[in-house]
Amino acid sequence: MKSHKETVLSILESGIANIQQNEEKINNLNVFPVPDGDTGSNMTGTLVNAWNNINENSESDIEILNDFARGALLGARGNSGVISSQLIKGLAEGVKKVGRFSTSIKDLKIILKSIRDYGYKAVSKPVEGTILSIATAMEQEFKKEQTDFVSAIRSLRDIAKKAVDNTPNQLKVLKESGVVDSGAFGVLMFLEGVLRAAEGKPLTIKAKGPTSHVAKQRVNQVTFKANPNKNIGYCTEFILTLKNPAKFSYSKLKTQLKKFGDSLVMIQEEDILKVHVHVKEPGEVFNIAQKYGEFTKIKADNMALQAEEAGHIVSLTGKVKYQTKKDDLLINDQLAIIAVSDGIGLDKEFSDLGVDAVISGGQSYNPSVQDFISQINNLNYRNILLLPNNSNIILTTDAVRNNIEDKNIYVLPTKTIQQGIFALYNINKDNMVDFNKHQASLTAKIHALKEISITKAIRDTKRNKIDVKKDEFIAVNGKKIFYAENDLFKVLEKVLKDLIDENIEVVTIFYNDEISNQELKIMEKTIFKKFKDVEFELSYGGQEIYHLLLFME
Repeated sequence: MKSHKETVLSILESGIANIQQNEEKINNLNVFPVPDGDTGSNMTGTLVNAWNNINENSESDIEILNDFARGALLGARGNSGVISSQLIKGLAEGVKKVGRFSTSIKDLKIILKSIRDYGYKAVSKPVEGTILSIATAMEQEFKKEQTDFVSAIRSLRDIAKKAVDNTPNQLKVLKESGVVDSGAFGVLMFLEGVLRAAEGKPLTIKAKGPTSHVAKQRVNQVTFKANPNKNIGYCTEFILTLKNPAKFSYSKLKTQLKKFGDSLVMIQEEDILKVHVHVKEPGEVFNIAQKYGEFTKIKADNMALQAEEAGHIVSLTGKVKYQTKKDDLLINDQLAIIAVSDGIGLDKEFSDLGVDAVISGGQSYNPSVQDFISQINNLNYRNILLLPNNSNIILTTDAVRNNIEDKNIYVLPTKTIQQGIFALYNINKDNMVDFNKHQASLTAKIHALKEISITKAIRDTKRNKIDVKKDEFIAVNGKKIFYAENDLFKVLEKVLKDLIDENIEVVTIFYNDEISNQELKIMEKTIFKKFKDVEFELSYGGQEIYHLLLFME
């Protein structure tokens, strides 16, 4: 006969195992024709991490569930993972209130209310027809006195199934796509697994680590810190009073300066322009800038000498070795930036723009809370800004911010790679240590950005009155589809004609490995030339899902 501890562990493992077995089925409920982080994979990764965090020496229900909740938080990835971790936190807190896991009507009502309350705390704007609706239904509809543990779990399963089937009536997009909510279905699969264990037919987790095909591919994800001395030249700064602010082309000068250096930051305030850039020949930068106005401040510091004076030795390979000094242990009060990136070329772009650490992740793979915490711990900075660069990672960064107390963690809610790169054009780390003062203005700027992502549809669908067929090229912004065509160039040209107006000066485009050299030449020779007053910056990004990422200034 199983002990109480063995029973609790068995129902948790069986619930996780059933989600694991139905991972692809949950993933396939995605209503958008682009992989968006895969709910099943995210829930599996989150819960397996929760399971692995249980201490074998923990005995009480409270200890076991506290371990489980902490592991779920650290392993939380994607919106579904973060919300699931909060539901588990609610379970742990509810059990703590009643003293042990219990299915008496009185105790279970307390536990279910705690689960629901913590779930709704996870999001600022709760949406019905999602995983949250299942928590509400279980709390409100579990009313009858249960005779035993099995009948109590079966009742909860039945309530959840009814609520899952109702999600299309609560969320229009689900009904249009003919599916139920994937996160809600994931909760139902967990309860099905728990019921299996209660009935004496428990399931077991197949592997004690990331199990999805996506997670397997990216489990050894590459993260790196941007090397502050990668461009051993001059840290060049100047302040310019513009001759003609009304006619000054911010984008044109930015494009010119990017050809000479990296870590470029430009800030214009009416007739004052402030510039920071790392270059090998500062004189060339000054000559270009002087055409636009008069200098009020000029500075060019040799970065190699700065590194040496700070106790850093720069080797011939360009790598930085550190001499041990007492002062090296002091925490840096400046602002550091961590960004999520989805390709080798994009990694370099973020590094060039002054990002201190890059975490691999994006549309098809969402990093966990622990991934961010590990990078934060590697940075000797007190103030750290997180750029999630994907709408499915924002809740994860919020969870990171809410669970670190010894550092100031800021989140700029960038929903795309384009927004992340554009945000860095407007961030001066030296003047934005207290990022709260700049949060509102930067958020407004990134939300106003003209941007589009182009990829192939992975399924037939109808969105925004547009019939989309599998494998057609689609232009998307957020959850809105603008165009669908068999020809990539037709989609690109329609996007450019639609978005380019008299105010657009530069279009930045990042392409991936799906784009051939021949296709690049066609873009440059036949499409871009149709827009004579616009400059196009075409760069390799290496992103996984989207053929083209573009934004306009």
